[in-house]
Amino acid sequence: MAQRGSGWLGSPSITTSTANKELVPTSPAQWVNVKLGFYKFEFRNLQACTVKINGGNPIYLDAEQGFVSGSEDATIYNFVIVESGIQYQWVGAY
Repeated sequence: MAQRGSGWLGSPSITTSTANKELVPTSPAQWVNVKLGFYKFEFRNLQACTVKINGGNPIYLDAEQGFVSGSEDATIYNFVIVESGIQYQWVGAY
């Protein structure tokens, strides 16, 4: 199987959320007209929270439930935590 990705990005440490702040970083300047997306993505929440993925409907996650998507799932272009004050970490492959 050929290599799909070119790198990883993620939280440098446990981070505390700001309500509705985008977790997926903006694309590097040299990626002209290409939006950064993760073909694999893992999110770990320390408290119960609600997330929105790719602009979809709110999804409730219990404390420490987390969220994982793999290469067979939709690419993650947008991921927000609805509430502020949630401790979390994430990692994504692009």
